Amino acid sequence: MDRSPRLTDTDAAPALAPLWWALGTGLVLFILYGTLAPVQYVPDLHVNDKLEHAGAFFGLTCWFGGLLSRRRSAALAFCMLALGAGIEIAQGLMGLGRDADVHDFIADSVGIWAALMLALVGWGSWTLRLERLLGVA
Repeated sequence: MDRSPRLTDTDAAPALAPLWWALGTGLVLFILYGTLAPVQYVPDLHVNDKLEHAGAFFGLTCWFGGLLSRRRSAALAFCMLALGAGIEIAQGLMGLGRDADVHDFIADSVGIWAALMLALVGWGSWTLRLERLLGVA
């Protein structure tokens, strides 16, 4: 009987991991620009500010949740929370028409929590499913 460990969706690394990580880095840079640039250089989406925060962090957490195993969920949550807190602190210190808002951080946290819940019920390994669908994996 073969007792070698088997990779599951929660353990396997995506075949295109470098591409996924590079695109994720681009998303983080886009979010950083959108949150730290002076307000006159950022388009107003005319959406509720808190929904924008929750949506951005939901998207980032879903993205990186697709690259990490479930057992890394706590580390992912910590990194996303640190990013959200860092953005708010930077906005408060910059003096470029931005201000720190604890409610923005709470909205970030709601987006992170919602994405982690999806990952924990099985939606986290989207990169593996997409690669299989595309015939890459």
